[in-house]
Amino acid sequence: MKHALPPILLAFLALPALAASHSTSTFISEQDLNGDGKVLPDEFRLGRQLEFVRIDFNADGQLSEAEYLGEFEGRLMLRVGKIADPEKRREELQRQMRQAKVRFGVLDTDKNGSISLEEFQATGRHMFKLHDRNQDDVIDELDMKIAEDEQKAGKTSFVSP
Repeated sequence: MKHALPPILLAFLALPALAASHSTSTFISEQDLNGDGKVLPDEFRLGRQLEFVRIDFNADGQLSEAEYLGEFEGRLMLRVGKIADPEKRREELQRQMRQAKVRFGVLDTDKNGSISLEEFQATGRHMFKLHDRNQDDVIDELDMKIAEDEQKAGKTSFVSP
């Protein structure tokens, strides 16, 4: 299946692919497409759709394991390349790639060997809800403050401010 997107949106395809970050501040900076300091559900869905299209190298409407892992490995290489110790760099690369393979299996909820746009969007919806600490359908500075206060209070959450 081919994806048809308006030409203006194709410009966003040049942006680097970004997973929905665990840090609320990073999440906002990565997912705020219009630069207004907040992320709304429609804006986030659009960003996820554009990311999906960019990763779907053969444009078949599915992310194969090779597409998913290949895209992740490219981003990972930029990050681990900064680790000075070659052994630690190798270990981190191997650990992260093992995690990515497991993550692919989790995201492929129908277990057909690929990730559909709906499966991809479902994980995004989950991450959006985690960052929307006050449940107002907007991720903004208030959500960062709430996450920061929860972290200071010792509440356990993998989402950080």
